[in-house]
Amino acid sequence: MSQLTYYAGIDIGASNIKYGLVDSTGKVIYRDLKPSQVAKGAMPLLHMVTNIAENLLLRAAEDELQIKWLGVGTPGVVDIKTGTVIGISPNIPDWVGTELGPHLKEHLNLPVYVDNDANSMALGELRFGAGRRFNNILCVTVGTGIGGAVIINKELWRGSNFTAGELGHIVIDYNGKKCDCGNSGCLEKYCTGPVMIKLAIEKLKNGMTETMNEILSGDIENLNIKKLFTGAKKGDELALSIIEQSAKILGAGLSGIVNLLNPEAIIFGGGVIDGGAGYIEIVGAEIRRRSFPTATENLRIVKAELGNNAGFIGAGLLGEYKL
Repeated sequence: MSQLTYYAGIDIGASNIKYGLVDSTGKVIYRDLKPSQVAKGAMPLLHMVTNIAENLLLRAAEDELQIKWLGVGTPGVVDIKTGTVIGISPNIPDWVGTELGPHLKEHLNLPVYVDNDANSMALGELRFGAGRRFNNILCVTVGTGIGGAVIINKELWRGSNFTAGELGHIVIDYNGKKCDCGNSGCLEKYCTGPVMIKLAIEKLKNGMTETMNEILSGDIENLNIKKLFTGAKKGDELALSIIEQSAKILGAGLSGIVNLLNPEAIIFGGGVIDGGAGYIEIVGAEIRRRSFPTATENLRIVKAELGNNAGFIGAGLLGEYKL
């Protein structure tokens, strides 16, 4: 019997930091999460990640698991050679320029590999999840933001300057809403969790539906993405309409990417996808309606199998995919 290898990974999200230990069969040995508190800024977030990393490695040592490196997935464009966030991280203030890899390596005395969070999720799904049976994959994460990753012939395609896969900033409306990235009309401004919540609050202020009133105990401030999807599952027309609108916009935005890349599969993950309520089916129907028939003839649209664990699992694998 071959000896197991153990991996430690951290997945930094705009809402939560998820982290854990996994073995080479894909079994999660330990996992946990903490709120990111990104509004406090880059330095407090960096200190929190450092503390999490130290405790994660301590946990591994206590369990007598040998960890050869730490992997970290983060929003933004990452120079994986240096472990530095070099661009576009609109959901974390002042994160661009953060030398995440060097900082952690100095504090941990261990090799540290850093990549974009969607890339990390894609590697996790490729190795242990829904990507195992495909060669050419588009991975899409929908949560606080929208992320993407491209797998070609089972290899992660990072692009000429590590920016490949930034699906959330495809412009879908030339004169559209101002995006936090500085552009206007980005896909991310139309179908993320916060966007859906904002739209729901605006509509509920004009009159609370019976179902949502019950779910929210009469207080709009109690609304979150899980409760919006709960409303949809209970047949609330307002919730259903917001979810349908979001899913159709996402499908429209992805249809051009399907024509461009002609992937075998699109793997969807993230908090919005986890909500269910037919979201992924509506996205898929809109992609098929708008893309070339030849591009979607053999296309599989599937949900990430590793759920919220995909990011930290894939991050843990980064040492095997380094340049």
